[in-house]
Amino acid sequence: MTTPAPNHAPPTPHPSPAPHPGHTPTTTPAGYTSPATPGPTAYTPSPSVRGHFTSVTGHSVAARGAASAAVGYRAVDAPQVPAVVPAVVPAAPEYVSALAARPVRQESLVQPPEMDVVGRPERGVRVGQVVCWQLALVLMALGTTGPRTVLVLTSLAALSLVLLTAVRVRGQWLYRWVGILVLFAVRRRRIDLGDSVAVNLVAAFHGRTSTDVVSVREQPYGLLSRPAGVSAALRLGPDAQHQLLPQLGSLTDAADEQPVGIGLQLILHAGTKQNQRPRAWIAVAAERTPDIATDDQLRQVVANTVRRLVRRFDREQVEYLALDEADVLASIGALAHANAGRGRIQERWSGWSCGPVQQLTVRLTGSASLPAATLAALVATLLGTGTGAAQTIAVTVTAAAGGPASTRHDAVLRLAAAHPATLDSAASVLLTLARSFGVEPERLDGRHALGVAATLPLGVHFS
Repeated sequence: MTTPAPNHAPPTPHPSPAPHPGHTPTTTPAGYTSPATPGPTAYTPSPSVRGHFTSVTGHSVAARGAASAAVGYRAVDAPQVPAVVPAVVPAAPEYVSALAARPVRQESLVQPPEMDVVGRPERGVRVGQVVCWQLALVLMALGTTGPRTVLVLTSLAALSLVLLTAVRVRGQWLYRWVGILVLFAVRRRRIDLGDSVAVNLVAAFHGRTSTDVVSVREQPYGLLSRPAGVSAALRLGPDAQHQLLPQLGSLTDAADEQPVGIGLQLILHAGTKQNQRPRAWIAVAAERTPDIATDDQLRQVVANTVRRLVRRFDREQVEYLALDEADVLASIGALAHANAGRGRIQERWSGWSCGPVQQLTVRLTGSASLPAATLAALVATLLGTGTGAAQTIAVTVTAAAGGPASTRHDAVLRLAAAHPATLDSAASVLLTLARSFGVEPERLDGRHALGVAATLPLGVHFS
């Protein structure tokens, strides 16, 4: 007796409607939402681009297609990849073995691509430290020729000099910790940002800041001018993490045509909701120099760099969105969790806060020397791990004026949560995961304000 097979028919897929002839499909990524902050509200873009984003509650905003056409949002459907069919390779004839035995000219071999120059933190022994040790020996020798009081004073001075220059604490020389402590003590640590939250926030980090607009390919881009340079930013699609992170260093190839140094910074943000894909921004910064010092000159440099960048995005089918002045400021305020009435910032030795939102920053020391695939896996693992805290990761690449090689800097991770216990738990989990990739996380105690500044779309790396 034969048992009939159960009548479970596979679901019938719904065919996609065929596009009209000559129509280029334009899609708005579903992952485009404002950065999820541990508060009741989040970033709301200007009406010109409001159609591309989704509110923090997940409800869609109407007129997405009309808004996409209005701002020139570029979205290209991914090409269909044909299925790979295994081929049957026949046995090689005898003449193939004979050809393989012939010597191969070295010129015909394909050379591997050059690795990016890595910007490592200062950890080696400097010449000044050696001079201090020699000075300590001289002080000890001089103390032995004088009275006992002089010997005691010179011995204490020599011992202090050796301790400051020869002892490491948490990966830093002791004299560097003294410098960090002095700067932390004299720095202004409580600031009310007032109405202009983003401008005052950037000014608190980098000095006097002003805004401007530059037009690139008939699209307005908001500029932020500060004493060290000028920067602009673009919003990227949800696949930018996988498309741009492995080739971030090559995006500065055109820097040798610029008269000043260029910085490119990829910002990736994941909120507390794990069902949302990370949001991405890329910032372009031009360094101010004595020869190229005016905003008009730097505005032209940034415009040229952005023009080449978006042209490459078009070729490689990378989704991007131009951010005007209002959108750049809104993105900075939302990423810093300083919007929605949280404009009172406070820096402590162990953290940084905007209103009730507690934050801390970590430098992923050694991430700059990781292979591109390992770095991408590290970033994907950190952003994909649910910890109850919002995560922001910044990867920065700089290129000097006229220099063909780019320098990749260590990535910086910032965590934000409403409760200190959630923040500490998230930091413990993520730092353990980072160590499994061969990275040594360094919590930026006493420097969290600098860490926050390095995770905003300003094109500035942590130093």
